Amino acid sequence: MIGQGNSSCLMKLENKPGEDAYSMLNCLREMGLKVDQQENGWFIEPPSQGLISPKITLNCGNSGTAARVLTAIAATMGEEIRIDGDKSLRNRTSQLSAVLRSLDVEVDNDALPAIIDGEMSGEVEVDLSESSQPLSALILASPNLENKIQIKTIGEAVSRGYLGLTFDIARTCGCPFEMSSELLLKSWKVNTPSEVEVPPELSLFPMAILLELLHKELRLQTELATYDPLLLLAFDAIDRADGGQVDLRDASDLVTPAAVWMALSQGGNITGIAHARGKESDRILRTVELMQAFGLNAEETEDGISIPGGQNPTAPINPVETHMDHRLAMVAMILASKVGADVVNAEICEVSHPGFIEQLLALSQP
Repeated sequence: MIGQGNSSCLMKLENKPGEDAYSMLNCLREMGLKVDQQENGWFIEPPSQGLISPKITLNCGNSGTAARVLTAIAATMGEEIRIDGDKSLRNRTSQLSAVLRSLDVEVDNDALPAIIDGEMSGEVEVDLSESSQPLSALILASPNLENKIQIKTIGEAVSRGYLGLTFDIARTCGCPFEMSSELLLKSWKVNTPSEVEVPPELSLFPMAILLELLHKELRLQTELATYDPLLLLAFDAIDRADGGQVDLRDASDLVTPAAVWMALSQGGNITGIAHARGKESDRILRTVELMQAFGLNAEETEDGISIPGGQNPTAPINPVETHMDHRLAMVAMILASKVGADVVNAEICEVSHPGFIEQLLALSQP
């Protein structure tokens, strides 16, 4: 959003950003953004004439969020722009491609690499039951719009907290739009604040819970940010599950740690997460496989996972696959800290939690 404004901004960072943030930053640099990485954060200066068409392919690394937002911004520029990512990101598809085609933009592929060419215009339906990211991407790209676009939202929304956060950020920068089932988007002037504070990643909180459940002597001092009430409600629901049902439609990033959390406690059923099959991996299938590798029983359901309680992990016989999914990798490493394991591509943890493995190893030091 800052890159589409006219004033500089200091992003104050409480923690070191993950690789996903750097992927987005590096792509925006190719589009003219200037960033001075200071001790207390990033000082960002937008290009004086607005974002420019990049001369090279934009590499989004492992970041699906960066890919969606940059694809939407590319669809406002009227020039051919190529976007790519790593092997894991290339395996993911998004309805955003179909949405943009309905808005008269040429997109040559539903997955990456993809070439985007054109400027959005017209009307389109966006199904929020699959993902909130396409709508979030359109909102964040809207300052650059040359033409008005009419959006009708359908379906029962998932990940509503992230969508709400998108609107909060946009409103902070002067966005005139409010969330509704029908939206008329048009260009608007971005007025960024001189400073913004970026809070810790709230969705990582269950990782600390798992460590304490597995290592009874451990007491971690973890700051619990409060910017997403729906995630906080999800934490409470998981903790109180007691064999019952936990709906995580607004918290699909919690699926893997939540399933293990419930296995180590009283068990239950996770529901509402059919859309999690389209994350970095099929997070329902791969979570069940991960748990089974560590001797934990779990079973796929149509829209979730059924988990017996009162279980304890055992050491895997074979190397544990992470499928380049950083949340699977973190949970695998936490389980391995208790029983040992050979975790494949554990370094993917750096995507969302820089230094995670080093911190985990430090906890075992006398």
